[in-house]
Amino acid sequence: MEQTEATVTASTVENANSLKRKSDDIGWQYGKLVDPNNKDKVMCNFCKNVNSGGINRFKKHIAQVGGGVAKCKSCPDEAKLACLNWLEGTEKKKQDKVVRELGLRSDVNVSSGGQQEEDLTCAAVAFNAIENDEFKQMVEAIGQFGPGLKPPTQYELREPLLKAEYARTKSLLSDREAEKEKNGCSIMTDAWTDMKRRSIMNIVTHCAEGTSFIKSKDTSAISHTGEVIFELVDNAIEEVGAEHVVQVVTDNASNNMAAKALLLEKRPNIFWSSCATHTINLMLQGIGNIPRFKKIVDQAKGFTIFIYGHHRTLECMRSFTKKREIIRPGVTRFASQFLTLQSLLDKKDSLRKMVVDAKWENIKEKSSKKGKEAYDTVLSVRFWNGVEICLKVFEPLVKLLRLVDGDVKPSMGFVYGELLKAKREIKEAFKNEELRYKEVIAIVEKKMRGRLDAPLHLTAYLLNPHYSYADSSIFDNADITTALITCVEQFYHGCDEDIHDEVVNIEFTKFQRKQGLFGKKMAKNCVNFDYNPG
Repeated sequence: MEQTEATVTASTVENANSLKRKSDDIGWQYGKLVDPNNKDKVMCNFCKNVNSGGINRFKKHIAQVGGGVAKCKSCPDEAKLACLNWLEGTEKKKQDKVVRELGLRSDVNVSSGGQQEEDLTCAAVAFNAIENDEFKQMVEAIGQFGPGLKPPTQYELREPLLKAEYARTKSLLSDREAEKEKNGCSIMTDAWTDMKRRSIMNIVTHCAEGTSFIKSKDTSAISHTGEVIFELVDNAIEEVGAEHVVQVVTDNASNNMAAKALLLEKRPNIFWSSCATHTINLMLQGIGNIPRFKKIVDQAKGFTIFIYGHHRTLECMRSFTKKREIIRPGVTRFASQFLTLQSLLDKKDSLRKMVVDAKWENIKEKSSKKGKEAYDTVLSVRFWNGVEICLKVFEPLVKLLRLVDGDVKPSMGFVYGELLKAKREIKEAFKNEELRYKEVIAIVEKKMRGRLDAPLHLTAYLLNPHYSYADSSIFDNADITTALITCVEQFYHGCDEDIHDEVVNIEFTKFQRKQGLFGKKMAKNCVNFDYNPG
């Protein structure tokens, strides 16, 4: 049985994801087009000024940089900082691209016999092929070859070369196809909006060998009802082959849950699981909104924005932290908040020394309201105590988020067990005082209920030796053993009852008693957390 919680992150969907990244352009959060047919004129949400020159020039307006660009005097520091960081990042990418392309060209060599030393693949795609690394290497190889190189004919490009490339690509997926046929796969959906405000639905398959892209569908013109999502998923199942599909993975939106019910009617042997990454992110979001934690996060955010919002404060901070940054990116916004808090705590002593140093005194921005707030924050004992408790509460869930969002190993067998561990660690952070941890645990349990404690999760927990061989009482838990029976009945729906009996009363008993192959030394190594229980 394929047991993996994953998100759509594989290289096979890189093209679709690159469009998604473009739709996340920071500028459109702060402005809008005056005329949908004219992309050059953008109106600022803050000062209502209409900027000509496109979205990049508009970001300079918000960031208050660049010659000949009207500066926005009404935007908050957070918007200014976001656009400034984007512009600086873009400039760095341009410089990195130049260096990288020089490296690409230096890697190309042609032997004295006139044969290229490396196999280069022509993209055979119009226009955007010019951005393909292999295309650039091909051009460099042609330049090194000199006169006399005979290019392929149109026929060769259309027929034999194209067919050969298609066959090569199919061969790269052969291991995944074999894995699907042997142990099954998951079908996963990912809905997003591109830069043209089109609603796109990505559908991929995931198995132990990796993720494969199936298709993207523009769903802008249709309502995202449960029926529509069911039809998209069901068509994908047909394309892959229902006999090869173990589960469908989506987020927890109500329309997806409606589609789940429809799929269960038509295909009762296929599981529908909630995305673990999405669910854990909701836990972190809920906990982060509790007033006592939100206050600390907001203070840390205010201090960080102030530091990064002024060149002199940023230079001062880097001089005291030895050029170590405070802001650190994470897999989600709430994971980033955790990493930033962790980074602040690591630099606590350096930051406290900074604000009492003469170098800080010479910064005029320190006298502003936000400058004084930043000063008070970094010297506040209560703030740093709050940061420590925030980290103790968030860390168990962030660790779990990294596990389910990574591609190191299938995580289904660890989700429920690590959630139980996270709950224990959160309680310990509050010294096991129920009055203090009650609100946090309530959020965790509410978000996991019906999503990460479904029969499939409990069964995977039971069949993972890391947990059940270490704690034999798991085998006596009525809820967990009932979940096993439920999964067996669903997975083998419509099969002879003898198969149910063999799995539950014979094979499972061997596993529980460590008989046969389960008694071998290699099988016992599965108790190690790093081992793949699949």
